[in-house]
This record gives sequence, C-alpha cells and structure tokens, in this order.
Amino acid sequence: MLRNYFKTTFRSLGKNKTFSLVNILGLSIGLAACIFILEYAFFQLSFDKYHHKSDQLYRVMNERFEGDQLIQRGQITYSAVGPQMAEDYPEILNHTTINPFVENVFLYENKPTEISSSLLVEPSFFEMFDVEVLAGNPETMVSENYQIVLTESMVEKMFQTTDANWTNYLGTILEMGSERSKWQLSGVIADPPASSSLQYEALLSRVTLFSLWGESARFSWINSDYYHYVELAEGVDYKQFQNKFDDFSAKYFRGDEVTGTFEKFHLQPLADVHLYSDYEYEIHETSDGRMVWILIIIAGFIMVMAWVNYVNLTTSKSLQRAKEVGIRKVVGASRVQLIRQYLTESIMLNLLAFILAITLIQVLQVPFNNLIEEKLSLLSFATMELGPFPVYVWGLLILLLGAIGSGTYPAFVLSGFKPSQTLKGDYGKSSQGRILRKSLVTFQFILSTALIAGTYLVMKQTQFMKRQDLGVNMEHVVTVEGPSLASFDTTIVSHMNAFLNKLEQDAHIIKAGTSSNVFGSRMPRVFDVRRLGQTEGHMLNRMGANYRFFDVYQINFLAGRPFRQEDHKEDPSLIDAAIINEKASKILGFKTAEEAVNKKLLFFGQEWTIVGITEDFHHRSLKESIEPILILPIYFGYSDTYQIRVSADNVPQTIAYIEQTYNEFYPGDVFEYGFMDSRFNNLYKSDEQFGKIFNLFSFLAIAIACLGLFGLVGYTAVQRTKEIGIRKVLGASVVDVLQLLSKEFLWLILLANFIGLPLIYMGAESWLEGYAFRTNIGWVFFALPLVVIAFISLCIVIGQTLKVARLNPIESLHCE
Repeated sequence: MLRNYFKTTFRSLGKNKTFSLVNILGLSIGLAACIFILEYAFFQLSFDKYHHKSDQLYRVMNERFEGDQLIQRGQITYSAVGPQMAEDYPEILNHTTINPFVENVFLYENKPTEISSSLLVEPSFFEMFDVEVLAGNPETMVSENYQIVLTESMVEKMFQTTDANWTNYLGTILEMGSERSKWQLSGVIADPPASSSLQYEALLSRVTLFSLWGESARFSWINSDYYHYVELAEGVDYKQFQNKFDDFSAKYFRGDEVTGTFEKFHLQPLADVHLYSDYEYEIHETSDGRMVWILIIIAGFIMVMAWVNYVNLTTSKSLQRAKEVGIRKVVGASRVQLIRQYLTESIMLNLLAFILAITLIQVLQVPFNNLIEEKLSLLSFATMELGPFPVYVWGLLILLLGAIGSGTYPAFVLSGFKPSQTLKGDYGKSSQGRILRKSLVTFQFILSTALIAGTYLVMKQTQFMKRQDLGVNMEHVVTVEGPSLASFDTTIVSHMNAFLNKLEQDAHIIKAGTSSNVFGSRMPRVFDVRRLGQTEGHMLNRMGANYRFFDVYQINFLAGRPFRQEDHKEDPSLIDAAIINEKASKILGFKTAEEAVNKKLLFFGQEWTIVGITEDFHHRSLKESIEPILILPIYFGYSDTYQIRVSADNVPQTIAYIEQTYNEFYPGDVFEYGFMDSRFNNLYKSDEQFGKIFNLFSFLAIAIACLGLFGLVGYTAVQRTKEIGIRKVLGASVVDVLQLLSKEFLWLILLANFIGLPLIYMGAESWLEGYAFRTNIGWVFFALPLVVIAFISLCIVIGQTLKVARLNPIESLHCE
C-alpha cells in the first residue's frame, strides 16, 4: 500500500509540474531562509557556552552613583574586588582578574609583529575558562614576571612557520614595543573560538604589573582598571547571592570619601555577556539580544507562511483533482486511504523541499557568511546540542510535524468530495473552508505588513544615525596609529612636531594633529572635577589633544579659544589649560559659555584654567547621549593616534606620502592607517548587519506570502468560474470582474494593516528606546505596507482573474 502511495505521489507531482515546482520552491526557500536565520541566531546565542563551567561563571559588574544619580555602568573596577569577594563568600569557588593590554607590537629578531588584542591574566584564568593548551604548563606559564603565551595563529605569523611542534618555540625571547622589555614565550594555545567574548592573540602574566605598578595592581580600592570573573559553586542562585553585595560595598568601598561617589556591585552570567551588555568599556564588541530574538521570530514566521502557502496552493488545486477523488471512491477507495495518500504527498513534497533547501544552503553559505561577516557552517549548526538532542533531530521532527500539519487540511478537503457531485462537475462550496483560507492569507498579510514596516524603520534609523550632524567633520580624515617602538621621553616631542610639520608640507594635507582618543572609543573618566571654591564634584570624560586637533575636525567654539602651542609642556605639572564642551559647562553650573572662560577648575590635585568651550559633539555613536568632555593638552607630545585631514584629490598618493614620512621618522614601526568616518561608522556595524539580515529575509517572507496569495486567488477564480460566466452573459465586462475579485482582497489587506500596524508600532517604539538619538516613525511607516501589499496583490489578482474572465461563458457553463 505504501509503495502505491509513493507511485501515486510522484505521478501527481509529475502531472502538475508548475504547481509542484511552485509548491516545492516556496517550501524550500522558506526552509533555507529559516535555517540560515537560525544558524546565525544560534551562533549568537552560543557565545561562551563552550566552557564546561559556563553555568557557574560570572563577571563582576559595578554601578557608580553620585547621590541617587547613576553616572556609570561598567565592568572595570578595583583590583581588590575579586580577591576580597572570594575571601568573604564561600559560595565563590574561584576568581580571576584580567587587564586588557594596550601594547600591540612585539619584536622577534628585530622584526616587529602587531598583536591586535592581548590580555594580562593569572593562572586561575586557565582553571576557570576552557583554553586548549598546545604547549606549556597552564599552572606555571603566566605565574612569573614577563611571561607571554601566544595563540597558534600568532605563532605562525610571528615565526613565519607552519611547524606544529610548538614546544620548539618555548623559551624564545620577545621584545615588547617601546620599552624593549624581554618577554619569554612560555606557552602556545589554540585560538579562542569565534563564539568567545574574550578574544585575544596573546596572554601575558598579570603578575608583571605587580612589579611595575606596585601593590595597587594586586589589591587596591582606588585604581579602577580591572575586570573580575568569579566561579560560583553548583546550585548557587546568583540573583539571591548578589544581594549580599550591598553589605560588601558598605564595608569595603571608600570611593565616597575620595570622590563623592558610591558604587554597587552585581554579577552577570558569562553566557549573557555577548547579547545582554549595555555597559561601558567592553573588552569586545557585543550584539543586541533583542535583534537576535526578532530574527528568530522572523524565522518562525517564514516557516509558518511557507506551510500556509502549501495549504492554500493545495486546496486551490483541489478542484482540479475532484474528479480523481470521485473515481477513486467509485472503485472502492475509503476516505482514510485517501487521507493517507494526501498526507504521504505532503510529507514527500516537504522532503523534496528540504533536500533542495540543503542544496541552496550549501551553494549560498559563503555569500551568506560574507553578508554577516562570520564563518558559519551547516554542519556545525546541525550538530549543536539543544537540550537532550542535537539541532538536526529537532529540525527533522519539526519538519515532519509541519508536513503533517500542513497536509492535514488539504487531505480532508480532497477526501471529502462526493462522487455523485464531482463526476458531474459540481464541486460544491464550503463557507468554512473559504473563511479558513482567507484567514490564512490575512495572517500572511499581517506578517508582511509588520516586516515591511520593520524593514523601513531599521533602514531609516540606520541612515538617520549616519547622516546626523555629529558636530565634527570626519570626512577625509586619515587616522594613523601612534608609534609603538619610539621611546617615551621628551625626545618624542621633537619627533611628533617634526613629523606633523613634514606632513603639512604636502599640498594635499590640510591639517595634521594628534589626540589620545579617536572618535568612537571610550574615554577615561575624571571624578570629582570641581569649580574653584565649590565643594560639589562632577564626573567628566577626559581626552588629550594637541593644538591642531580642533582644526583637523573643524570643531566650533562657543567661547574662548583652542589650545596654543605654548599650552603644551614637557613637564605635566606645568600644564594648566583645559577645554570643555557645552554639556560639561552646564554640568559645572555655568549659565553661558562666556561665563566659563578663564574660570578655574580643580582636579588631579591642581588648578586648571578653562580657555575654551566647544559646541557639543558626538564622540560616541548616536545610541548614546552626548557626554560631558574635558580636553587637556597632550603632554610630552605623546599621542595614541595621529589624525590628518587630506584633500579629496589624489588620496592614494597622499596615503603613500604619509606612510613614507612615517617610516622616515619611526623606522621599523608598524604603519597602520584608516579613515575616521569609516572607523566611526563601525560603531553601527551590528545595526547594519541586523538591517541586512532583516531586509533579506523580510523580502523572502513577502515573496513566500505572494505565493500564498497566488494560490488563494487562483482557487477563488476557479471556484467562481460559473458566477463569472453568468455575469458576463448578463453584460459584465472584464473590468467589472476584476473589480469584483479585487475588492474582496483589498478588504483583507485593510484588515491586515488595521491589525498589524498597531502591533508593529508598539514593537518599533520599544526598539527605538534603545537609541539616545532616534528617528521619528512618520506616516510612511503606516502607508508603505498598505501601498506595497496592495500593489503586489492587485498584480496577482489581475493576472489570475484574467485567465477566468476571458473564458467564453459557454465553457464556464457547459455542465449546466
């Protein structure tokens, strides 16, 4: 019997090639899109879960308050926090402290190699986190001063080798950047997985800081440059446990006596770091968990729409198979046998669609990876553990249930035809069936409405952020990383000034300056900044800049002046000039910018004179509010970054000149450059990535919905063939017939917009709340889905209706 079902299924698919192709194509596109989305979403959700202790690992977070006002949320805190927590609370089994390391150049045999990311760690780092050690002893390889551990890829890069015998390189001495300090290679480890929130190319012994910074690096309640992670005992509820931290803050924290601030501590699960972090000074780029779940919902919508299509397309074809059903029943087929047959067809068709979907994924995996800028694979996704079973088991189960669920209704419709009617061409009408099909298409219209409106809003917000006036001009500004091998002494002053002067000799270089922070980066904080004679302190963001910086970015001043060359001193204690932005002046209590000029500030234990007040400008992305900024002259002429405004002409030649000049002044150093506007726009990378994925799969979902509408319109047109024939006999034109059927679907579209737009509006408002500077929703948000869906629907209705409307009434009424 089963063999007969298979033969009948393939015969039916072959007989209706166009119908079968549309059905299989719709399902396969839906399946492929769903798998691609889930592949990306599960990758995002898998961050840091590869650690075998991931359920027990947490990072320590802090919130800093001035009175009742929250002024800072982050994870950098005092060196004493982790060790003291581990000592006070038996629930903490282990702890480790991490420092991101800023030095990025090491030399081997006088050849510099850039290390883009490195961490200072303790031996407990290897006890808590899963790190694959390829060579060396994890208990001792960061236990002594000046030890360094490199990743496999960094060893290959630095030593120009593919030799996997890593022990041969242990003991090698590497020189670090400007200090030329000697570091011993004590271990080689595997590269961290892409799904790790801690990305690094090198790990250095944190104990080295103790000899450089003293006891404050080991245990201090003053310096705040440390990241702490703790391991809780199994079964400990971290939410209840962290309630004890209020007493911890009151007992140990002394910051309120020094800066007038108070801090609270809490824990964040390691598995939440990547998706649910809205904190300052993140070690790596994070994503937005809301966006990931939105994509998962879209994946569900796409599959539901694909199966709804199958229902509509199959039932629209049921009238053409009614005589087949009648004949089968006449020769003895029971309704149960017919239901089994049509369910078999549904399962077989879904299976064929699944095979085609897998083929599409294999072909499109690389382009998809390029789109999301990740290296994902179907095999890794399919074998990922999800509860008691791998993902592929759940996928096959859902596919089977979907095939049965989507095939059940058409099977009952087809098997319910009566031979006495179908063999005469009388197929009857079912108001219940008609209502169900219209409800399914309306549901698709609702989803399409939401997706079109959502796509428009995501694009609008992204463009709004990119086009917003930032208060600075970043166009045609080249950034060059400061020298890593130059000595940190007063000789760098002459080097810097000579370097900048030499650059400006080129006609295509308009201005060259320096700063300690580039736009988009986090600035250090200065606490307890006070006006002279006042007791109330304030927190400001601090950056260093030279006198040319303001011309490079064309920053406007409300009052006062930029720095002058004489404001820069070789002795830091002699520097007393300061510039603030408008927001900082208001926080400090000045009513106007002019009032602030030449007023005195007290911080760092000395007096400073405000020489200028700038207009507010965005140093960070528009997701964040404008920060109060304090700008100080760079001492020693030292700079993290050179920033050079160039003309739009001959940019490649200008870059070549900058590199040539850089190599002349800093021989052997690594020349790194970029464009400031591109660098700043990287802050929106996750938003753009989400927008691309959202747009792509929204388009596919709408295309699938169009197939469903195609099926329903075809079904309705065929079912009303006789009615249309009678109307034509009575004088109705083709236009009259088009109006008759179009009106019915336009009402469905209006109903879908009436239901869908309020829902997506609430979601849109919630999403936009995550941006300090946001676009307005506007009338296009409401009008665009209606216009787009109405236009597409009318095209489909016209195309399908014309086939029936052009029939000769004699053909339409021949059975009467």
